[in-house]
Amino acid sequence: MAFNLQNNMQKRIYSILKVSWIISGMALTMYQSAVAQQDTTIQQQTIDIYNTYQPVLRAAARLNLTAALPRLDTVKPQLVYNVPAQNLNFTYEPVPLRPLAMGRDTANESMYNNYIKAGFGNYKTPYLQIGLSNGRSQPFQYGLDFSHISSQGSIENQNYSKDHLLIHGQYFSATHEFHGNVTYDRHGIRYYGYDHDTTKLPLSQVKQAYNTISAEFGLSNTVKNAVGINYQPDLKITSFSDIHNRRESTFLIFAPVQKEIIKDISIVADFTGSFSTYTDKYNTYNNNLMAVHPAVEINKPHFMLHAGVNPTWTNNKFFLLPDIVNETDLIPDKLILSSGWISYFNKNTYMNLVKENPFLGNYTNLLNTRVEEKYTGIKGTINSHFTYNTKFSFVEYHDRPLFVNDSIYGNTFKPLNEADLKAYQLHAELGYINNEGFQLKLSGNWFNYFKEQTAKDPWGLRPFEANLSGQYIIAEKLRLTADIFALSGSYYPDSSGNPHKTKGAFDLNAGASYQINKQFSIWLNGNNLFNSHYERWHNYQSLGLNVLGGIMIKF
Repeated sequence: MAFNLQNNMQKRIYSILKVSWIISGMALTMYQSAVAQQDTTIQQQTIDIYNTYQPVLRAAARLNLTAALPRLDTVKPQLVYNVPAQNLNFTYEPVPLRPLAMGRDTANESMYNNYIKAGFGNYKTPYLQIGLSNGRSQPFQYGLDFSHISSQGSIENQNYSKDHLLIHGQYFSATHEFHGNVTYDRHGIRYYGYDHDTTKLPLSQVKQAYNTISAEFGLSNTVKNAVGINYQPDLKITSFSDIHNRRESTFLIFAPVQKEIIKDISIVADFTGSFSTYTDKYNTYNNNLMAVHPAVEINKPHFMLHAGVNPTWTNNKFFLLPDIVNETDLIPDKLILSSGWISYFNKNTYMNLVKENPFLGNYTNLLNTRVEEKYTGIKGTINSHFTYNTKFSFVEYHDRPLFVNDSIYGNTFKPLNEADLKAYQLHAELGYINNEGFQLKLSGNWFNYFKEQTAKDPWGLRPFEANLSGQYIIAEKLRLTADIFALSGSYYPDSSGNPHKTKGAFDLNAGASYQINKQFSIWLNGNNLFNSHYERWHNYQSLGLNVLGGIMIKF
């Protein structure tokens, strides 16, 4: 309140003073005008000049810049590079990506296209491998591969030989890739699994040789077509025979197609048709199988789902089988949950059974094996060096062939159809890789077979096997490999049907190769270095310690 009164008083005093100044100024002006009118004479005035005025600007401060090159530094710098290692994880298998186009690889045009690898080992073992091709930089690529190995063991008639010839070609057009090959394989063995102390058998009774001739042709689209469907049909014709006039011919067609509906979601369908005819002196068997696999596939960055069915026709019978596989990243790339419910058929042709057991005797018409597997597991990477993969499964085998010794000598096997066989399976892998120079992999499989319906035991099936393999490369010239393996024995029945088990095995394989220059290298391989004598099949003892070495030439 007091402040407002004081402020108003000041304003009033200021107004009075202002009016007084105005009145005084007007009076002074009127007075000067009156005096000027009375005195019109200009009076003289004296001006004293003491110096001439010369304005001077302050001197500007200038920057003196002199251009000059720096002194030449002759000291060599010490450069330290920290390049992260490129780690390749071989044991982890993510969902594969299907490329629409595969271009020509011109990075290896300077590589040698041909090579010869030859060597010799104990047990009179010659080895020869030849590879010829026109290179990888041509639109039309073709080549020839040939290999031979044979050996004579310390046991009478413990002989075997393998010959392989492959002629192949591949052509890239603007929109498609075409490939074809013709293959010939010969596998010679002798039925040496008999008691050599009490029995002498002529060569004609123990000699066996399997011959396989096949021709294959296929194509695939390499660019996206108008309808957006990817396809890869493949045709294969195979003729399989032995020296006892058993012959089998198979025609196989496999045609997968894929159509992407929206991003990351596709419809896939595979058609498989396999038609076989077996003949010998007395019998003729037909074994046909057809299957169609429609499914929906979802491929997200951390999620994969393959959901479909597997309708299958085999020998006039129809089966609707499940086909469901899922992979989910619980921790991206570190912990992946993998699970599935799948079912499929293994075709029991004469050729397929011989591949499993080459000492097979007579072949009878067998049903194809239906396999149903329910599994779950985890896989992934621990860090940049370690990978792992585990799987626990419940497996059911329907009409699984088992192998038992037949004949009075016990040196051949006959297949026995097991109507129903169940098993728990545990599979585990652990891999380590340090750059590309050092690699280790530990893997194992364990089966617990139970509830056999036909046989007392799973004859001829090995329930456990494990191996530790490694590779070490020194200065890109010396390559060292090693493989330590452990095998359990397998069950077999004696002449009275009582079960027995073969001995297990623990042994070591090792190898080394040294590259002398770009064209020449030497190599040495040793198998069964612990010299363990085990039986993969009852009465058939392994060779034991064997060493093979030689030279390799590239040109």
